[in-house]
Amino acid sequence: MSNYRWNDWADGVTVVLQAIVYIPMFYIILMPWLCLALVKLGKIPFFPGFFQAMASTGWLVASGLVSLIVLFVVVRSLVR
Repeated sequence: MSNYRWNDWADGVTVVLQAIVYIPMFYIILMPWLCLALVKLGKIPFFPGFFQAMASTGWLVASGLVSLIVLFVVVRSLVR
């Protein structure tokens, strides 16, 4: 018999929950800057309004705030 623990199911749930949290977080961090670069270069492939909206100041500020929060959490966990 293998060494089965009562909480082995939690490993899979943890991966799913991390994906639910981190994939949108990386989207919020990276997408506004990518859109800003595309708008500045004038290479907007499709949905022209979408790229200008994502490159707006509000999304760039939100991206910066989320980046600072992630940095704070990572540094705090490393210092502990």
